[in-house]
Amino acid sequence: MRESIKITKKYQFIYVLLIQLGASGVAFVFGLVAFWYFMNMKIVKEIISIIFVLVNFAMLYIASKKFALLDNKTYTPLKPSLKKGVLFGVVVAVVNVIFVLLYKLLWIKCGTDTGLSGVLPMMANTAFYYWSFPYNGLMNMDSGVISAYSVVFMVVMPIAATTLGYIAGEKKFELAEKLDEFMYEKE
Repeated sequence: MRESIKITKKYQFIYVLLIQLGASGVAFVFGLVAFWYFMNMKIVKEIISIIFVLVNFAMLYIASKKFALLDNKTYTPLKPSLKKGVLFGVVVAVVNVIFVLLYKLLWIKCGTDTGLSGVLPMMANTAFYYWSFPYNGLMNMDSGVISAYSVVFMVVMPIAATTLGYIAGEKKFELAEKLDEFMYEKE
């Protein structure tokens, strides 16, 4: 029984990381296909980035909420724990920080006046660019420099999304039902 608990928890944490990867992919595809023209306009790029971050937030929120709902089921060995909801976000935030540190290190060690030198640094830079694409407009990346507020945002947002999602799942809070109360006139 204990082994199944470990497998399930590991699966949940890996799934949350895959959701973050998927959110980055959605932002990447929409950014390069639908909004490529606007990616050079500073203000518009930031607005688009905020929209992508909200999509990222929603995807992490929904995944975390799903796991809280599943943890409430009687047939599962797992029990709901707010700590786990927070840890989902912490895992994503740690990966974000690792990518930021790797990006900074690459530019310190392999950066030149024209860009990065070497295939591996360019591949790592591409991985960072893909993973952090939802935040791209907020980062103001330029030759290894990233804005400090975007790094703080990359740490706080996943933790907030998964924590709020887990709380909503634990309390069985449905945002759509709450919004319906305001949308339809009562008889």
